[in-house]
Amino acid sequence: MTAKFLSLFIPVFILMDFIGTIPVFISLTKKFGRRDHIRIAFSSSIIAGSIVLVFSVLGQEIMNYFYISIVAVKVGGGLLLLYIAFQMILSGQLNYEEHAPESRRSIIVSPLAIPMLAGPGSMTFGMISYLKLHGAEKFYLIAAVISAVIAGALLLSVSSLIDRILGQEFTKGLEKIMAIVVSFISLEMIMSGV
Repeated sequence: MTAKFLSLFIPVFILMDFIGTIPVFISLTKKFGRRDHIRIAFSSSIIAGSIVLVFSVLGQEIMNYFYISIVAVKVGGGLLLLYIAFQMILSGQLNYEEHAPESRRSIIVSPLAIPMLAGPGSMTFGMISYLKLHGAEKFYLIAAVISAVIAGALLLSVSSLIDRILGQEFTKGLEKIMAIVVSFISLEMIMSGV
């Protein structure tokens, strides 16, 4: 029971990339007050979680509409995840500071909720996991996404404190470790689709 939940929660949390979003979040919200940081963190996380949940549940119907097989989704999604993992490993910190929008609303949906948190990786993983689960097991995925959203929103809420205490190098290093885990998940998806 706990193992099933954790096997869904950990990949969802990693793929939603809350840790990798910390430097971007800090850069985009540095002009806002503490309350705004919390509002932005929770709003963007809830929107992203909603998108992941909707795609998890309705993804197969969307794929059927476009005549896309689940094997194609597994292989294509796995390749996409592998690409994302390589980007996470090889890229430097993104600099959103120059393009920082003035209003709180303008950053909640984009770039924070989409594509930073609800990207193709988390949506594909959610859909494939939902299809693999049977009956009441599907609620584990819903609980995992909701838990990841809450944990991620709390993490983003205290991101400036984390940055001050541990530094940007720690955050970057943690993102690289998460990227390696994402690469393992992607290879598993590819192999199960072949």
